[in-house]
Amino acid sequence: MPSISYAVRNVRPAIVQAVTLLLCFASGLLLDSLQHLGPTIVVLTAVLGMTLARTQRRRGVRNRLFSLVTLPVISIACTEVARLFVQHPNVADTLFTTAIGLSIWMRRFGGLATRLGTLIALPFIALLVTPVPVLPGRSPSIGHGMLWSAVAALVAYGWVWAIQALAERIGFVEAPRTPEAQPEPRRVPAKPTATGGIPIPASTRMAVQMTLSLALAFAIGRAVFDPHWTWIVLTAFIVNSGNRGRGDVVHKCLLRIAGAGLGTIVATLVSGLLPARDNTAVVIILIVLVIGGWLRTISYAYWAGCVTSVLSLMQGYFGESHVSLIGERLLQIALGGALAVAIAWFVLPVKSSSVLGRRVKACMGALRDARQAARDAPEEFAQHQRRFAEHLAQLELVAPSFYAHRRLHRLRGRKGRHPADAVDALRACAEPLEIIAARESEGSVTSALREIGLSMRVVGEVYGANRDHAAKSPAQARNA
Repeated sequence: MPSISYAVRNVRPAIVQAVTLLLCFASGLLLDSLQHLGPTIVVLTAVLGMTLARTQRRRGVRNRLFSLVTLPVISIACTEVARLFVQHPNVADTLFTTAIGLSIWMRRFGGLATRLGTLIALPFIALLVTPVPVLPGRSPSIGHGMLWSAVAALVAYGWVWAIQALAERIGFVEAPRTPEAQPEPRRVPAKPTATGGIPIPASTRMAVQMTLSLALAFAIGRAVFDPHWTWIVLTAFIVNSGNRGRGDVVHKCLLRIAGAGLGTIVATLVSGLLPARDNTAVVIILIVLVIGGWLRTISYAYWAGCVTSVLSLMQGYFGESHVSLIGERLLQIALGGALAVAIAWFVLPVKSSSVLGRRVKACMGALRDARQAARDAPEEFAQHQRRFAEHLAQLELVAPSFYAHRRLHRLRGRKGRHPADAVDALRACAEPLEIIAARESEGSVTSALREIGLSMRVVGEVYGANRDHAAKSPAQARNA
């Protein structure tokens, strides 16, 4: 599992993100001072800078230029939705839900559509995480506001690109190792299922789950918790985003409730100590965002807590800092999480074990190729090592829920191999691969190959044990 040492190794990217966030925030303040646009423009610029810094780092020049052209257009649309939240909330809710669902569904059409979907989601995430009310006497005309929203998007992306490029140029952070341009993967027609039907793509399942979750969250929030509907919608979005199966959603929900609950209580109490429109709250918000972006490498609970803290601090900044709101906010967090879990579990569910199995298989394929290249074609070893590292990074994303399940498994006194053991075994192969790449001596290479072989044997034992267990009758399985 990710640890403190893992987070320490990621402190430099966190510093780069902090610098980017501060520059975007300062730029938002400058735009506000020049055009008197209100706090909306400041929040939009800062949050766009934060989210772009995390999602756009490993993009080539061509992809960055594509983002630079499309993001302002999307930000203009998001600005219109923000206005509709005040004037026509039902229309805004529908447009927001449709945009987020569409951004997920588009992933099925390849890399370009996936990048466009990510760009569609970013401004809407910014709108949801830090909703800013329209202030009397400070609401610019629609066209004027749209224009400056596009400018804010360009400024944020410009800072992200410039700071990341500078950090890589001076060697402060490692430059991305992914190639500048990659061919689109060949799409293989889906095979019919055992019942004769065509399987529904994972992106379509996730889009349906997210759309339904947001629609119900908006309906419940507007009907029961208006005007403080944001919490249930934000929770439903966060728990369902990046859905990697039912187990992942349940695990994320528990972390969200734990982290957000603590973050809400602390931030509400802190904001209650500060007067409305106190700039101290803004400084605290920036610090919390930076810390949350860094600590999410250890646990999702930290990020959930920090995002919820930001929302509490923002609402406190605008005068909603009553301690009495804590209970309502915690209730919305619990309801939003339960709603997301129920939909992920019963509506077009995706099994986490299937997701894990596919990613383990991909890692094993790259590992076999690397081991074969180490023996027969050393000049090809580096490319297989990189491919393994990429697949391992994808495997790490789905691993946390399995680690949590293994802890529960052990607490119940159950023994035997667990799917999380396969993740540990594959992670342990990274260091032997580095030793092989260095090729200091034949002995070290032989020893590293032996370690890889042992790890691969563990993976085989894990999935062999699972197959044996599945083949037994329910009574035999209970007695095993």
